[in-house]
Amino acid sequence: MEVAAADAEELSLQAVELKSALRGINNGEAEKALKNSVAGRIGTYLEGVTQYAGFDWRTNIALVGGFAAKEVIVATLGTAYSLGEVDAEDAGSLSDTLAKAPGWNKIAALAVILFVMFYAPCFVTVVCISRETGSWKWGLFSMAFNTTFAFILSVSVYQIGMLFYGVP
Repeated sequence: MEVAAADAEELSLQAVELKSALRGINNGEAEKALKNSVAGRIGTYLEGVTQYAGFDWRTNIALVGGFAAKEVIVATLGTAYSLGEVDAEDAGSLSDTLAKAPGWNKIAALAVILFVMFYAPCFVTVVCISRETGSWKWGLFSMAFNTTFAFILSVSVYQIGMLFYGVP
């Protein structure tokens, strides 16, 4: 009986290791699929510029989606960073997931928060601005000005923060 119990325990450990390896493969495949999607390509394209604010392609996907409605940013971040995790009870919080992600630290998080607070209003607000003023120029101005201001602020905070604190 002791031999059978030891064999069962060893098989159980091997099954856990195999399950973990398969989960890693599934996550990698899901990440590749997202990166090659239209949203992923847009996020990757923007990464050349947004890297100075500490944003990677997955963060860019969430921020671009935020132009439609800022409420979707957190949900999109959660989806983009926890790909392949289908067990809701086994999944951690978004803050835990982002803390483990390469490139994320307190300074990058602050830069993202500042960017989200100040960048272009959602599309419905832009439409309202345009209707109230009678011109799309003000709607487009609000998008361009706010996004430029938010980006400069985020880049400044990220670059100065990394210079002084160098949080890994």
